[in-house]
Amino acid sequence: MTDQPFLEATLPHLDVVWSIARRMASDAAAAEDLVQETYARAWRGFAGQGAGEVRAWLVAICLNVCRSELRRTMRLPRVVADLDATGDRPASDDVAEAAVAALERDAVVRALADLPAHHRRAIVLVDVGGLTAREAAEIERVPRGTMLARVHRGRRQLAALVEREGLRRGT
Repeated sequence: MTDQPFLEATLPHLDVVWSIARRMASDAAAAEDLVQETYARAWRGFAGQGAGEVRAWLVAICLNVCRSELRRTMRLPRVVADLDATGDRPASDDVAEAAVAALERDAVVRALADLPAHHRRAIVLVDVGGLTAREAAEIERVPRGTMLARVHRGRRQLAALVEREGLRRGT
């Protein structure tokens, strides 16, 4: 097998895989390991993947890699990612504004880490990974309605946790 078809099919989805791994890993180095393992497993299984949706397939592999790592280490993930998937610095040159934004991101990250695992995964898949509820449900092997409920409840819990952190909507 040549690598070109694999690379053409999977590299456009690297940002999504990175975002998910970054939210599920304890730090950037661990996320890099998860992405590397995801792509290694994807490469091994690419011939049998068929014409299905590559993004959803990669996300499923990434989540399985994350779960395996969590079971291996026997600990819960600590989410430490900046919610900006691009890794860009704040657009503002105002140091005070950037500091406040960083504090707000930290509050959201802490709140996300405090969610039950199934709600955190639902939010990561749908809100961070950009998957549809149907795609996320297939990955989690639950009905679409269950995924929609998890996303809804997770968002409500996340909002309550963030509010407890001292942040209010629209401020």
